[in-house]
Amino acid sequence: MVDPRKTSRDVFWENRNGSEYQCPGCGRPREAVDAIEVHHRDRNKRNPDPDNTMGLCSDCHQGGEHGNRRGLSPKLKAPIPFDTDPPTPEIDSPDT
Repeated sequence: MVDPRKTSRDVFWENRNGSEYQCPGCGRPREAVDAIEVHHRDRNKRNPDPDNTMGLCSDCHQGGEHGNRRGLSPKLKAPIPFDTDPPTPEIDSPDT
């Protein structure tokens, strides 16, 4: 029996360059994450339609889309966008 997830992975990566792919959830490149997992928007793993699938890093996929962190502590922070500085507050100049 063929794993339907393999079919979805094959279809998803068919026209994509894996070495240049970035997670759309957090922006981290493939080399900065454990894995890129194929998420099914309709949650039907037997539907490999390209409009139904998206590649997410395992943190964004498991933690964000499915609400679990693979047994990791729930105290872990959500992934932050790769190679960005944290936001800084804007300082207004006093009115004169």
